[in-house]
Amino acid sequence: MKNDITLLKLATPANMTDRVSPVCLSAATDDFPGGLTCVTTGWGLTNPSAQNTPDQLQQVALPLLTNRQCRRYWGNIPDVMICADAAGASSCMGDSGGPLVCQKDGAWTLVGIVSWGSSTCSPSTPGVYARVTKLRAWIDQTIAAN
Repeated sequence: MKNDITLLKLATPANMTDRVSPVCLSAATDDFPGGLTCVTTGWGLTNPSAQNTPDQLQQVALPLLTNRQCRRYWGNIPDVMICADAAGASSCMGDSGGPLVCQKDGAWTLVGIVSWGSSTCSPSTPGVYARVTKLRAWIDQTIAAN
C-alpha cells in the first residue's frame, strides 16, 4: 500500500514530439501544499462498471490534500503517499502507475504516481498516489545503478 513505484528502462530513447514530452521529477526538498491544483491522466475506467477502457487519454485537474485532510477519508495515510481530492472525477481501475503532475516554476513536475483509491471510483473520494519527493533517493540510486 506504499512505495508503489516502478521504473522502466527503455531499450531505445523515446521519440519526443509536440505531443510527447517528459515531465520533471520533483526534488526530495520540493513542497506541494494542500490546495494546489494538479493534473492526473490515464487510460483507466471512467465508470467502475464499464466493460472497456476509453479510447482517448483522460485527464482531470484535482486539488492536492494535506495528509491530515486525507486521513478523514482513508485513516492512516503514511507520509510516503499523497492524496488528491476528487473534484467530480478521480483515478480509477487501470490508471495505476499514471502521473499526478503539478506546475512548478513553469514546468510540469511529477508529484505523484497513481496508487489506489475508492473501489467504486467515487467522484467524491480522494485518490492516493505514491509521493515522488519521498521516493527520490530510491529513484536516483536505481537510475545510477542502471
